[in-house]
Amino acid sequence: MNKLPSDADFRAELETVLTEQAGVSASDLATAQDVARQSGQALRTVLERMGALGQKDWAQAVATAFQLPQISLDQMPLLLPDVPDLSLEYLQRHAVAPLEVTDSHAVFALADPTNAAVKTALGMLYPGNLNLNIATERDIQSAFARSAEYETPSLTEMPRPVGEGADQDVLVELANDAPTIKYVETLISQAVERRATDIHLEPMERSARVRMRFDGMLSEGIAPSLDQYPGVVSRLKILADLNIAERRLPQDGRIRHKAHGRAIDIRVATAPTVHGEAMTLRLLDTASGLSKMDDLDMPDRVKALYANALKEPNGLILVTGPTGSGKTTTLHAAMGQLNDIGRKIVTIENPVEIRTPGLIQLEVNPDLGWTFAEALRTVLRHDPDVLMVGEIRDAETAELAIRAALTGHLVLSTLHTNRATEAVTRLKNMGVADYLLSSVLRMVAAQRLVRRLCPLCAKSVTLTPDTPAHRTFQKLRSLDPDLPDLEDWALKVPQGCDSCNNTGFSGRQALFEAMGAEAALGQGKARSMGLEGLGMVARGETTMAELIRVVGAPAAWG
Repeated sequence: MNKLPSDADFRAELETVLTEQAGVSASDLATAQDVARQSGQALRTVLERMGALGQKDWAQAVATAFQLPQISLDQMPLLLPDVPDLSLEYLQRHAVAPLEVTDSHAVFALADPTNAAVKTALGMLYPGNLNLNIATERDIQSAFARSAEYETPSLTEMPRPVGEGADQDVLVELANDAPTIKYVETLISQAVERRATDIHLEPMERSARVRMRFDGMLSEGIAPSLDQYPGVVSRLKILADLNIAERRLPQDGRIRHKAHGRAIDIRVATAPTVHGEAMTLRLLDTASGLSKMDDLDMPDRVKALYANALKEPNGLILVTGPTGSGKTTTLHAAMGQLNDIGRKIVTIENPVEIRTPGLIQLEVNPDLGWTFAEALRTVLRHDPDVLMVGEIRDAETAELAIRAALTGHLVLSTLHTNRATEAVTRLKNMGVADYLLSSVLRMVAAQRLVRRLCPLCAKSVTLTPDTPAHRTFQKLRSLDPDLPDLEDWALKVPQGCDSCNNTGFSGRQALFEAMGAEAALGQGKARSMGLEGLGMVARGETTMAELIRVVGAPAAWG
């Protein structure tokens, strides 16, 4: 049996761990303790709602203070054992999961060892043979949900989702069901804590599926049961102010949510499918703006091109790349570089993903006729110095952006092209004349986002000489004289841990391909993103497979 210290011993030790290791300030801790005493809430709950401490950090803190082992969801059994003396409702309410219960011993995971009543109950039921582990409440509740899935009847006996003719009152009742509310709150909180950018809820023929996007890649999450799925969709529709009875047409909405002390803007989109409504949630952290170009970790030559272009009083700066390649982040970093009291900076976006103090930010709505072109016409009558146009997607917007650059404004915008050299061709295809481009263009850059290896679990590897892999890397090394000799490369491979959501990668790095106006207009050649990424591979920051996934095969790096 792993024995818990007394409450007095624990209180002192926990306070030390929380303030010295978990980063909770003494004032926040004192406030949380007062609120917990007055409201009867658990200290961990108050700290989480204050945004002072996430569930993972709490679990690590109490595990350290109590000297108890900490486990995660993947270490819990798929089917939790029955505990006849404790109801399922009691276990879930107090976040206590039975892991193994036999005549000789019992093993439990709990989120809050400060709960004296729970400790007393477990100690009385299993005297002398009780072993405790620490886990987050989210993992414990997920373990219960997963276990329930294994206990459900056969799929042919499962209740079907609410049909097309369901009464709106039924949908409202399902949406306001306590388990549904709890699932939605947990889903969003988990996505925010794990730094997901999107949540996908998808009805399948015999089940529902939930996936989250981490660093550009989808990973499966805990899905609601098939009969609970309509209630989850209805709950999210209500939060997004959508029509819950309309399931035949797509809808778009927005949810303002606060999680872990951060304001999150959630864009909601629904779509009718053959098995029911699918829903996608886009999570936008409204406080994630960058202040300077230095935050982007650009190569020196690319940083110099941007710096020179941003010093110009007028002209056009273009950033190209596919959706999700970080173009908006780069543009807002540039806005941060220019943002001062002497300039009026206006952005036209769809949607406004990063809110930056000091900027005038407009959001277009094509359904109402408020397009990029209409917004640009309006903005030009408001005496701006710098304009950011979220995207040049048609000839009208291109013409207005060029006109603005000609009339003394610095204009930054994006295009959907794969290479920087393709930007000029795209504008010409939209009807922009060569002489206009040569007058206004200041620089063109393309970019991609490549996943970084998790620094906590990546494993170093050594290339064996005279092997196919060694010869391949030797050829790649010859593409760039700036790279170190192959024996000095720090190659690594992904492993996976709790910190990186078991993906082996954590965070992303932008790769850039940039050229000045003369090179772009002459269809010059920029240093490719592939070669920039090869340097990351040599430094052990990413893998060759990840680089090829993002920018293509080395044959296209020229």
